[in-house]
Amino acid sequence: MAVLEAIPGIKVTVRINGVDCLEYDDLDVPEQQLSHPTSSKYIESPDNTEFTLCFSVQKDYNWGDKIHCLTFRVWVDSTWIGGRIIYKNNLTNGQYEEVVKGQDIFCDNTKSWFNHALKFSTVKIVEDVTKERIEKDQQVAKNLGLIEVKVERGIYVMEDYNHYDGYAQLGGSSFELAERSLKGKSISHGTILSTSIKTSRPRYMQAMRPPGDNGPIAIFQFRYRSRRALQQELIIPQTPPRLPSLDGLSMAEITRLAKERLEEINIEKQLVKEEPRFIKREVYEVYDLTEDGTSALPAKARRFPSEVIDLTDD
Repeated sequence: MAVLEAIPGIKVTVRINGVDCLEYDDLDVPEQQLSHPTSSKYIESPDNTEFTLCFSVQKDYNWGDKIHCLTFRVWVDSTWIGGRIIYKNNLTNGQYEEVVKGQDIFCDNTKSWFNHALKFSTVKIVEDVTKERIEKDQQVAKNLGLIEVKVERGIYVMEDYNHYDGYAQLGGSSFELAERSLKGKSISHGTILSTSIKTSRPRYMQAMRPPGDNGPIAIFQFRYRSRRALQQELIIPQTPPRLPSLDGLSMAEITRLAKERLEEINIEKQLVKEEPRFIKREVYEVYDLTEDGTSALPAKARRFPSEVIDLTDD
């Protein structure tokens, strides 16, 4: 769960099947502190998997003297998804959480609201495309792979029952991008809309920032990638090769493997016995050492076996 030391008591996480995703530190975060406290993490995005976002406020958050609420605003792939509001009196037993399950969309045909779940979708890479296609895909690629939550303090003004701007919706059912449009980035997934359920009309609130606030008090970023992409970016270690194991094999299979290995060992032993033995004979080479080169022998002559000559006088 992503937290910020500068703003204790506020936590944001991405969940899959109700379980918090493992988070990995972003190694490319600039050392210099950003203008707004920012948490940047990587998470793994399994193919075709739905996810939700959870916001939590706990008792150690400093509400201070200002009467305010906290607004959590969500963007996925630079597309507005929705927001939640948490008040101090919402806290029970020292904590409170809200969950964004998807994007609320109004259906003109049925005149009803539906909440569409969010799902990771694999990016397919294509080659040999036109320059125009590459430029178009570059605009799409630069927005993919990022979940961003901005937290602001607000002062309630009024509830706006008539507010609806027709926010942009997430992309279609899949992504297909030119390889050159990624410029070496390991973008593996984008987010699409998935299953939908009918829901009530969203409630909108008009609020103003407390005096002295100049924007978000905290920003939480989650860059989602496939496991392979995380390994390529050295966010997580490479998967070690899997060692052979007998786990899960039946006794018959284990016996068969043992017999096959025994046969291999016996064959190797038999080959060792049958290898021919050779007698090594040392030889010398004779070279022409005359200066005029008139020797009848070539510069490198025939090989002769070595002989032992008795040089004693008797």
